[in-house]
Amino acid sequence: MLRHHLVYNVVIVSRHGPSWVLRVLLLVLLGMQAAALCAQRQKVSIAQLTTMANEGDTAAQYSLALCYDRGNGIKRDYALAAHWYGEAARGGHADAQYSLGDCYALGEGVEQNDSLAAVWWTQAARQHHAPAMYQLGLCYLEGKGVKKDDRRAMSWLSQAASEGDPDAACTLAFCYDRGVGTAPDSTAAVFWYRDAAQKGVPEAMYNLGMRCLEGIGVAKNRKEGLFWLRQAAKRNEPKAKKVLRALKAD
Repeated sequence: MLRHHLVYNVVIVSRHGPSWVLRVLLLVLLGMQAAALCAQRQKVSIAQLTTMANEGDTAAQYSLALCYDRGNGIKRDYALAAHWYGEAARGGHADAQYSLGDCYALGEGVEQNDSLAAVWWTQAARQHHAPAMYQLGLCYLEGKGVKKDDRRAMSWLSQAASEGDPDAACTLAFCYDRGVGTAPDSTAAVFWYRDAAQKGVPEAMYNLGMRCLEGIGVAKNRKEGLFWLRQAAKRNEPKAKKVLRALKAD
């Protein structure tokens, strides 16, 4: 998640964010700030973080892992990042558990292992970590690292969406739309598409726009439908662009 963490006055950027646009902007802006702060102005140096991490401070372990992960104030080293994520994760640090799951999913600093990714995302999800809930929902939806289970997928996606995760909201809407792990419910689908669209997810904007145009799960409203299709098109959603071109031709 592309969120910035203020831990021991070290500003770091992590992996996944609320929308692709914000992800890119935050990565550029916060990444530049983080490098400057870590290298020049941070009150806690890498050496001090390392000392605290070796003493078992989970916040320091997590901050140190992020520094190695992003190359902030120190040479990037995925293996050391995974090591310190692991130390903090085993100490119960939810963000570290989530990030360690990412390491196993991507094979960064450790051997790629979907099962271990699911294990660590589960640990973080049990601490109400929304992005971990979302990733775990995808695991059950796709049968990746766990046995495929659409009902469990729905449960985790619902919890993540309720915690405010926009990608989870969009995926949950899709499940209601197609009847995956639950009975089809077009009204619930529109509710969650709207939630995700308002948080900047282009796919959700497109789907909400189409349902407004067609009157599926919501009263037909051409003006609102076109609004959401245009918002999606502005974010380079290809299906929205295609529909808008076709409507213009008509």
